[in-house]
Amino acid sequence: MKNNKKVVLICTLLITSIFTITSSSVVADENIIYVDDDAPIDWYDEIHVKTIQEGIDIASDGDTIFVYSGTYYGLIIINKTLTLTGEEKTSTIIDGQQLGEDTITVTAPIFFISGFTIRNSPRGSGYNSGLKLENADDSVIENNIFTDNCWAAEIRSSSHCILSDNLVIDNEQGGVHLPMSPSTQVTGCTFSGNDKKGLAIFKGNDHLISSNTFIDCGIEINSQPPPGDMVHCTMKDNTVNGKPLVYLENENGKFIRDAGQIILNQCTGIVIRNLNLSNTSTGISVYKSGFISILGNTLTNNFHGIRIVNSFLVNIRNNKINHNWYNGVGFSGNVLCRLSFNEITENYIGLYLHGSTFTMPYLNRIHSNRNCNLFVSPLFMPWSFQIF
Repeated sequence: MKNNKKVVLICTLLITSIFTITSSSVVADENIIYVDDDAPIDWYDEIHVKTIQEGIDIASDGDTIFVYSGTYYGLIIINKTLTLTGEEKTSTIIDGQQLGEDTITVTAPIFFISGFTIRNSPRGSGYNSGLKLENADDSVIENNIFTDNCWAAEIRSSSHCILSDNLVIDNEQGGVHLPMSPSTQVTGCTFSGNDKKGLAIFKGNDHLISSNTFIDCGIEINSQPPPGDMVHCTMKDNTVNGKPLVYLENENGKFIRDAGQIILNQCTGIVIRNLNLSNTSTGISVYKSGFISILGNTLTNNFHGIRIVNSFLVNIRNNKINHNWYNGVGFSGNVLCRLSFNEITENYIGLYLHGSTFTMPYLNRIHSNRNCNLFVSPLFMPWSFQIF
């Protein structure tokens, strides 16, 4: 039954060997364990097994587990340095059946996974994921499909990991979550849908985010309060809904003329004027920046319209900010801002204030927001009422 698959298997394993990361902890003479859920009974032996977890349990560090096409149900726990390769990503399916917390849990370094559709992780309000890596440094996630999970994948407390050429499509709460995982590379991936949050970075630094495509979603930085510090990040050649994803870090005196999403990190003197920033995670994000002008833009159908964190002398004027899923405009940390002549309507929360200083809004049209027009936390935070 398997003879017609030998050529595919040999080619797949040769390709895998090119990308597999080597380490002194990996056994030099690796074994290959084969998994098939519907082979003849006489096919099974000590290296031919029926389930992926069986293969993992009998494997040693450095082994490769090759999985033939089929649908494999249930949860998988990996605590060894392994290569897990599917025969073909659209037909080799790992289905979590919405059980437990995460469909695949990896707690070992130098793990490689390629060639699977990973779907149907547990649901919930947390970060239940199709694939979770924790303390799994130097791991590679390549050429997989993540769909119909709560979150597609979470890489937590793991450094120098690589995600490349994955499809992350229509996951319920978000795409890929990177909490406290420095020096992660995300390249050549396509993110679509995912509750507007394609890629969420929390307290990360030295990431490389390049050549990715975001459709109806985008990038969230420090997506959960309180805002964490993102020391350094390189983003290049990414698109959001066919437009450039503009990420500026430590830049001065720029005029942004075209963008699908804008993220400013420690910038000064940036002008954002007359753009349509819609159908992404946050249309405009400003972190630790000053003298920023946001003028005459339309921000609609994003998760957040505008988000300002620990920034000063930000002028937000004459913008249309409506139909965003959560905040129209949100302020966190120490913020000094002039907010004037804006239309902020039909968002979940019109104006969200969380922090210690805020300049009073002036002559804005803030009404008809679904939950409330103004949300203040903490309730008795000090305000600055001057108009400048």
